[in-house]
Amino acid sequence: MSRGPQLAVRVARKAVEADGICSVELVAADGAPLPAFSAGAHIDVHLPGGLTRQYSLCNPPAETHRYLIAVLRDAASRGGSSAMHDRVQEGDLLTISAPKNHFPLAPQAASHLLLAGGIGITPLLCMAEHL
Repeated sequence: MSRGPQLAVRVARKAVEADGICSVELVAADGAPLPAFSAGAHIDVHLPGGLTRQYSLCNPPAETHRYLIAVLRDAASRGGSSAMHDRVQEGDLLTISAPKNHFPLAPQAASHLLLAGGIGITPLLCMAEHL
């Protein structure tokens, strides 16, 4: 469960990106800028049915007009991915947490190697943009 400030957002765009993967673009419900975030950050999304799931932000960190997440439909879903795919639609209002980062880039590193597969690439997209 998320702690801290909650943000009201609207689903501005939802698109199929690949087989079983949809992207969801979230904007502030009031049109204001969203809180800044750093590469590797994620948000808690409060879904219809009372579920809360964490999704990595995959848009460039300099963007404050939107958050972009990608969601894999999991065949063994406990409800989160199916809710995102089947119940969340463009125009819907959702509540999210402010961004949190438990997977930050090491700013002191001389170089970085980004390696991921499948949906695990989502936080690395943002990191690659930042680097």
